[in-house]
Amino acid sequence: MALTFSDYYFYIVSYNPQFKKNIIYRLDRILNWKYSDQKIPDDQRIPFDLGDEKKKIQLMYPGTPITVQFKYTGIVEAALDKFPISKTIKKIDEQTFLLEVTTYDTGALMWFLSQKDMVTIVSPPEFRDKMKATIQRMLANYED
Repeated sequence: MALTFSDYYFYIVSYNPQFKKNIIYRLDRILNWKYSDQKIPDDQRIPFDLGDEKKKIQLMYPGTPITVQFKYTGIVEAALDKFPISKTIKKIDEQTFLLEVTTYDTGALMWFLSQKDMVTIVSPPEFRDKMKATIQRMLANYED
């Protein structure tokens, strides 16, 4: 379906008949492949716009589509650049902004965690809980 470059690697997007969806594969991890002699049935075809999808995918990990509001303390342009489909909701103080992004949950969670204490998820509550649970599991790795 597509070939793209992101985060130091080439990726291909291909339809996977087993899962009946488009899947992203890192090109250098493919050990063998073959052309399929089967056509994708019309009722299973999933439209794919690489340009639109890359605006939502973080670290080439898709997941479930989600709109997240979060407080960001730091260089706000860094967060806005990472999430092209984003907007500033309000400026809270000199260095803290409330932002809203449309993205996929898996890669976004990884990026939010990489921002240390500069990110606070505001909504949705389920994603905020997911962030908290992940941080608690991380902390447990360091408890003696």
